[in-house]
Amino acid sequence: MMDDSKGKAEQRANALREIGVVIDTWDDIFSDFDPRPLSERTVSGDFLEELKKRYKETGTGDFIITIHAPVSLKNEESEKMVTNRLKKHFRQKFLQKQKVLTFIRMRGLMFVLIGICSLSFLTLATYYKFLSELAIQIAGIFLMPLGWFGFWEGLSKLVDTSPVVIQDEKLFEKLSKATYHFKYIT
Repeated sequence: MMDDSKGKAEQRANALREIGVVIDTWDDIFSDFDPRPLSERTVSGDFLEELKKRYKETGTGDFIITIHAPVSLKNEESEKMVTNRLKKHFRQKFLQKQKVLTFIRMRGLMFVLIGICSLSFLTLATYYKFLSELAIQIAGIFLMPLGWFGFWEGLSKLVDTSPVVIQDEKLFEKLSKATYHFKYIT
């Protein structure tokens, strides 16, 4: 029984991935171009790029992000504010990416439906002959390519959604759920 609990604890420990980042000032995390107070500043692009790069190196598992900083920055309130700001920022980015994915997939579904409707109308018009032969031929010139394009393009959007958007969504979800630690260097 003890060996089983040790095995599970090892699996959890192996699933955790630590990303260490060294900063000199809070401006390394938050944009120094943003004149607002530290609690309202946007997250630095360089900091985001570094986390993305490290995420690609580590890949799977839950993250512990350790921020190594000079002792002069040590302040419990600042640590809480930074942690909350980062989690909030990454949560917002995650929700934005989720909306983008939903939009792409809904658009794909709309393309499929337009394609099916176009092809169905053309098939029914040909079978039941509720239009003249000339009108069916003219409608076929427009509806046949529209129908096939809509159907296949829509399926493409549904099945093969942009991998970059999916990767970003996963990244921001993991970063919003990550544990943030601070270690101070003398």
